[in-house]
Amino acid sequence: MENMKLLSLAMMLLAVLAAGCARRRTPASLLPETSEAAGWTKTGSTRIVEAADLWRYIDGDSERYLRAGVQRTATAGYRYQDRFEAVADVHLMSSSDGAKKLFESESSAGSRAVEVGDAGRLYGQMLVFRKGRYLVRVVAYQDTPESREAIAALARAVERKIPGS
Repeated sequence: MENMKLLSLAMMLLAVLAAGCARRRTPASLLPETSEAAGWTKTGSTRIVEAADLWRYIDGDSERYLRAGVQRTATAGYRYQDRFEAVADVHLMSSSDGAKKLFESESSAGSRAVEVGDAGRLYGQMLVFRKGRYLVRVVAYQDTPESREAIAALARAVERKIPGS
């Protein structure tokens, strides 16, 4: 009887630990692999940029991200059906307020709202959205009606990987 209680307690503890680990995702795991976004092929490995080095990646705009509390950025390149390429960036902020601040600091002129994350905007070949403490930017290197639809699909694949999705 005592062994059954210990076994039951051990199984509950393992379940709690597994659930906690499942909710914690590394920045690299927030970007879809080839099979996770219809039509998209990941063209390389995910690169992680820590806040202190963000200026090397976002030349000229990193201070705005640092003031908003960016902790790190995950970035990866993609190719859509051998037609065009895009890049996806996931910025992990220290709080959801930082993601909201960055999202709202960008002009909405020339954009249209899209239903992705907590709030999203499509600016031609770029889609930006925020979800919780993440700010996501997906940019295609061509602006066509097809690229707009495709980056929306890639953005939704990223959204599904963000905790709380």
